[in-house]
Amino acid sequence: MLSQLTRGDVPLSKSVLYMQVPDSDERDVVATFARALTDCEHDLARKLRSTVVDFPSMARAIGELCRAGVVVVIDEFQYFTRTALKSFNSFLQAEVDKLRDANIKHGGLFVLGSLHADMNQLLEDKGAPLYGRLTQRMKLDHWDFEDLLDIFRSQDVQAPSQWLTLWTYFEGVPKFYHDAFDQDLYQVAPDKFADELLTRMFLRSASPLSEEADTWFLRELRGRLLSMLTFLADHAGCSNGELLAGTGGPEEKTQTSAYLTKLVTNYEMVAKLNPVFSDGKSRNARYYVADNFLQAWLAVAKPAREAARMKPIEKSLELARPRLATLEGFAFEKLIRKLHQECSRKGKGDFELSSLQLGYWNRPKDTSLSIEIDVVALDETNKRIRFGSCKHAAEAHTNATVAAFEKHVAGFFAAKQHRHLLEWKKEMVLFSPAFSSGDRKQAAAKGYLAMDLHDYAALF
Repeated sequence: MLSQLTRGDVPLSKSVLYMQVPDSDERDVVATFARALTDCEHDLARKLRSTVVDFPSMARAIGELCRAGVVVVIDEFQYFTRTALKSFNSFLQAEVDKLRDANIKHGGLFVLGSLHADMNQLLEDKGAPLYGRLTQRMKLDHWDFEDLLDIFRSQDVQAPSQWLTLWTYFEGVPKFYHDAFDQDLYQVAPDKFADELLTRMFLRSASPLSEEADTWFLRELRGRLLSMLTFLADHAGCSNGELLAGTGGPEEKTQTSAYLTKLVTNYEMVAKLNPVFSDGKSRNARYYVADNFLQAWLAVAKPAREAARMKPIEKSLELARPRLATLEGFAFEKLIRKLHQECSRKGKGDFELSSLQLGYWNRPKDTSLSIEIDVVALDETNKRIRFGSCKHAAEAHTNATVAAFEKHVAGFFAAKQHRHLLEWKKEMVLFSPAFSSGDRKQAAAKGYLAMDLHDYAALF
């Protein structure tokens, strides 16, 4: 609980002031801030209560609180772009500029709200109060797989198929797992789990996530930005040329490229992945929607929800199942990559990672020479290289797919820039959510290691 946390000798609850901005007028916003001052346990906040009567005095109070070491959190900050509230921006801008030069050791101002609106105010809108005033970047990642395993074990969710489905939709976002608990989703049997997740979390009128993505991510995205995200959701891993062709004509190439840069660099809603050993300018880069939840919403949940408005839920589920199967294939590759990184970072397992990408691919003029490898991981310290083939189901690792995998690995070593790796110890690994003992014996007989999510769970 917040009251149990401390910073030095001071309970954290006494060092935080939280305010949620109403979509109203200046008088209501100022009154809301005044109530937040009253509720705050810090002595200065209560002293300032009587001085806050308008936007200028509200901005001055924020500045004084920050200099006193208080963390001021303003939620729904995007409402300050409304005409009725816009005047506050200039007063806040003046205070922020003073705070930047104040060498504050503790405290500060946090603004929360619409992803698009807030990023626009920081990075694009020169008239916005916080434009050009970004002083620090903090990357707050999701729960690790080890954290999720604690949830799975506490709720007796034992099937790797369930783990993968949950991770495909929710990755490591705590709120979504709590919502799933509230919907009794963890009590559902594995064979019905995917259908029930979609139904309980998205399709029913009272489902907790039925509008979540539109509210969190997409409400203020319009036109080309939204069309590019939708195209990427349906064509995960497409190239720059494929994306440009799918979302705009040749005459719009420059404009479309600018939108793509915004999604990749500014908003980080799209991930640009290069093949291993390539530089950041590689023309072989591939693009993916960066967030699992947004990807799952656009590719699976939103189409199913729209269908459910006119059709029985069962019909909507029939349409969604093949979409989810495809999505889980991409998500499983991403999960394996994350697991390599997490295990190496925590000293788990036997592979000391020094380099990892989603995989290796090339773009030769002769398509028969193309190389596609799901995972290429390097352990430079011990001169080991790991090649991995990821399949959504163990039975998908057929003799034909394994032979194709070997052919691509041979093509990898045939390339001049990779031949020095021939002297390294080579590991060939098949990845799937779950393998039977028979599957493992067959893989071992061919010189392969079979690794599934149970193996990774055993490491933690």
